[in-house]
Amino acid sequence: MNIKNIFLITLILFFAKNLLLAQPIVFIKQNSADWTLPENQDRIADSVWITRKHTQSIFNIAQESGYSGSNGSPINTLWADTATSNAEVGDFTSFVTMHGGNPQSIINDTVSLYLPDYGLYYDVIFLSYSGGNSGGGGGFSYSREQVFPLKNQYENINPDQVILHKNYPNPFNPLTTLRYDLPENSYVNVTIYDMLGRKIRTLVNTTQDAGFKSVIWDATNDYGKPVSAGIYLYQIQAGEYISTKKMVLLK
Repeated sequence: MNIKNIFLITLILFFAKNLLLAQPIVFIKQNSADWTLPENQDRIADSVWITRKHTQSIFNIAQESGYSGSNGSPINTLWADTATSNAEVGDFTSFVTMHGGNPQSIINDTVSLYLPDYGLYYDVIFLSYSGGNSGGGGGFSYSREQVFPLKNQYENINPDQVILHKNYPNPFNPLTTLRYDLPENSYVNVTIYDMLGRKIRTLVNTTQDAGFKSVIWDATNDYGKPVSAGIYLYQIQAGEYISTKKMVLLK
């Protein structure tokens, strides 16, 4: 097989993969359906499983036992009352604030869902949302489609604090992405350790400009050799900020 054919096959696979990623996903939870069952939870990411309990608002069952009025939004989600392509950074807010206390008002409109821990954006169209305070509620449905904002859409916006996000995917094999936010130029060190505290891999060890950063770990050590399956720690040090999180490598 010549280089031209290899290039064409690679190009076709690339577009096929992105076409599949772009397909809308429809999630439906019927009235009175048990919100504790996986089929009644939209498991968008490792720590974001959206469902609805009785006639409460939607919430993230992965991190909440029920809707929290103080949050006004499923934990680790932000919403904007417009498509992602039209949304500015300041438009993203809680789910309740986004729909003004009337979720039925956004049915058939395109709104934007942002998962800050994963850097993922979705255009969402609510298809149904049962109302009232009578028994048998808790139903809703929507169509969501992952979208990719223009690279320069938020390029002039810097984070306001250092944050080390959860890696994604997790568990993983063999690649995972580590994301972190830098509010100002900093000397950054991102290191992988095993559970005994032994250094496995240094991913970043340099001065970086402020912004939203990411680095991929391919489950190899500093010598380029694959590491065994298990639990690993990843740590960031930026100035005086130090944070450590766990991740699981499967084989």
